[in-house]
Amino acid sequence: MRILHPTDFSAASEKALLVARQLRDLLSAELVILHAVEYPVRHKVYGDYWDELLEKSFEEKRAELLGYLKQKLAELDPAAEHRLDEGKPLEVILKHAKEADLIAMGTTGVEGLIERFLGTVTERVIELSGKPVVATNANAEVRPFKHLLVATGLAEPSLKALALARRIAEAAGARITLLHSVEPIPEPPLPVHMPDPSEILGEDYMEKLAKQLAEIAAPYGAVPVIREGHPAEVICGFAKEEAVDAVFIGRSKTARYLGSVTRQVIEQARRPVFVHP
Repeated sequence: MRILHPTDFSAASEKALLVARQLRDLLSAELVILHAVEYPVRHKVYGDYWDELLEKSFEEKRAELLGYLKQKLAELDPAAEHRLDEGKPLEVILKHAKEADLIAMGTTGVEGLIERFLGTVTERVIELSGKPVVATNANAEVRPFKHLLVATGLAEPSLKALALARRIAEAAGARITLLHSVEPIPEPPLPVHMPDPSEILGEDYMEKLAKQLAEIAAPYGAVPVIREGHPAEVICGFAKEEAVDAVFIGRSKTARYLGSVTRQVIEQARRPVFVHP
């Protein structure tokens, strides 16, 4: 396995590196630490004032920056492979993600209106890379993996997340909880033309759901749990109450960013969050 850790040297990236190291040791993986370099651009404002002396000075500063970054990368983890690549962070990460099996990166959360609608770099890597991504924010608690929480909507991505969780659990000697949340049925009164939801689902709906979840959990050695409430609130609440060390979820292919369960869990869980495409 090859783990890619893109870093911007922030506090969130430091936490993500702790997760990446733990995974490397558990899974006997290769760790690649990547930094995207955005060099200063030669602006047109220089015009005819740009000469060989300025060009030389510019190149010297670029070489100086490159040397500094190489040293900084080496200090993060001498045993890892270190890569510097020029370009915008998202483009560089996606380029190197093609060679990776798992991406471990920090996230600072949503900053500004553009990111709220278009997504943070981490969210866009989750969407576009096609690889599992473990996102860790600066406030997350990074601990040895002893209790893994897999949140499932009973769709294929969450089943892939469950398989990844089992692989890590087997290496770490951890236990797995498989959690499904059921949103509460609205209380009456309902419009006359709308049937009662309880009549559509049937009285034995919860019993059938529990059986289905138990059948999914059994091959993975997971403990099935059903709780009522909004998915993000249920996941984050369970993670806090039950001393969970990492959360695993599947990304819905139809979900965007604004108000998505994925975004809310990454921002609120305060645990490393594995998102599987």
